[in-house]
Amino acid sequence: MSINFKRNRTQQKYESFIGISSVEELAQKKSIFKTHVLSREEANQLSILLKQDAMDFFHSATVSFSEGIDAIFAKRFSWATVKLYYSIFYLLRTSMACNGYALLRNCSMYRLKIASGESPYGTNNKKYNSTHGGTISHYKDIFSGSDILLTNLIDDVDVYQWMEDVRDIVNYREVGFEEPECLEVWNKFKEALDTHTLSNLLNLIINDSQYIYCFQEEYAVVAIPIKRMQLTIADLGNNGCLPLITLNRKEYANSIIKGAERNINIFKF
Repeated sequence: MSINFKRNRTQQKYESFIGISSVEELAQKKSIFKTHVLSREEANQLSILLKQDAMDFFHSATVSFSEGIDAIFAKRFSWATVKLYYSIFYLLRTSMACNGYALLRNCSMYRLKIASGESPYGTNNKKYNSTHGGTISHYKDIFSGSDILLTNLIDDVDVYQWMEDVRDIVNYREVGFEEPECLEVWNKFKEALDTHTLSNLLNLIINDSQYIYCFQEEYAVVAIPIKRMQLTIADLGNNGCLPLITLNRKEYANSIIKGAERNINIFKF
């Protein structure tokens, strides 16, 4: 079995700027990795590649999101939790990338603003070093003042941390999946399924311009990823990236979520 895989274009190109030709050389050249200053030409090259990476992050986000929504309709609430959490992870990566921020790895995680004169930023804080915790932490550092989803808390934590905590319960803390039952945070959606009103509930959340449902625990597990999807689509539009989404990727995501059949229109791109 082949274990070859594609790496982020931005990461590979940055490594080439400092003479790294293999993954094994990363740790050996960590000092150069951390201190290299981007030239204007290097920033221009990375900017093009970062938009391509953004498209791949967004595709992963839409597939995860669509599978999560589809799992709700099938009452697979555990997998819905995991899939919707992963959609948020990829959506944050997408929003960072289309706004000109790359996340790079060299033992720990660094963020790099793609502009002339910039160098990777890293910290010894452990919460920045894991792929998921690092993504959320770096994102919050940059966008905490502009992301409406970070203007309120659930159980004294921000919404992204709350979603990660719920995912951790399903994946790591519970002895097993609860199906055909579900975690308490899913009760409203289970009731909506039983009364055949789930599409109506989803549309209430989709059209919630005040983001009220995102901060109510009984709705948040679905409201947060829906509103994060809308915000990321807006980021893509504001940065000229929406035309880069291919038709086959749009159709694939829509085929999973069955928007027309279920009378929901979440993807507006």
